[in-house]
This record gives sequence, C-alpha cells and structure tokens, in this order.
Amino acid sequence: MLNLDPVTFIIMIVNLIVLYILLRWLFFKPVNNFLEKRRQKVHDDLDNAQRDREEAQRLLEEHRQLVAENKQEAAKIIDNAVRQADMRKEEIIAQAGQEAAAMLERAKAEIAQEQVKVMEELRADISNLAVAVAEKMLARNLTAQDQEAIFTAVLEELESHAN
Repeated sequence: MLNLDPVTFIIMIVNLIVLYILLRWLFFKPVNNFLEKRRQKVHDDLDNAQRDREEAQRLLEEHRQLVAENKQEAAKIIDNAVRQADMRKEEIIAQAGQEAAAMLERAKAEIAQEQVKVMEELRADISNLAVAVAEKMLARNLTAQDQEAIFTAVLEELESHAN
C-alpha cells in the first residue's frame, strides 16, 4: 500500500516545518496584526459610540431643561401681559366712566341753563301778556264772553310763542 521511506518522511516533516515557519512569518503575523488592528478599531469605535451616546444623552437633557425653562419664561411673559392688559382695561373703563360722568354733568348744566333761559323767556312772555290783558281789560268793561275771548287769545298767543 503505502511505502514510506524514512528519508522521504523526514524531508516531508522538514518541509512542513519550514512551510509552517514561512507561512507564519509571511502570512500569520500580518493576518494577526491585521486582526489585532481591526479588533482595536472595533473597540475604539465602540468606546467612541459610547461616548457619543453619553454626549447625546447629556445634550438631550440640556435641551429638555432649556425647553422647560423657556416654557416657564413664556408662561411668565404671558401672565405678565395678561396682568398688564387687565390693568389697562381697568384704566380705560375708569377713564371712560369719568368722561361719561363729566359729559353727564355738562349735559345737566346745559339743561339747567336752558331751563333758566326758558323760564326767563316764559316770564317775560307772561309779563307781556299780562300787560296786554290788563290794557284790554282797562280799555273796556268786560263781559263773561269778553273774558273767555281774551283768555282764548292769551292761550293762543302763549302757544304760538311756545312753538
């Protein structure tokens, strides 16, 4: 079957050892170096990813805190604006009330003046009519019909002056 010659067998073993050393020197070391570098790069990338994730988490927390602070600030600004608007509304209402009261007082004063003026004119008219009635009564002796006619004439004259 197989005939193995001891010399051939030793040469084969020496060849295998030389081949192993040669392959190890030419192939295994560079591959091991490459694999070690690759392992180190993956490890570094994982460390970087962990740092980046922690940084992102920190930034997210800062962002959330800023958003919360901005919401609080916005709420304060809105509350302040509402308070100022309410105060301004109250001022405007008070001012309008004062102006309305002043206008009412002026109107009352004007009405009182007009009333006094009308009363004075009415007194003057009544006085003139009384003088006219007295002149007519003194000019003749009056009967009941004459008195009624004078009274009707005075009323008509009053009505004509009132209009």
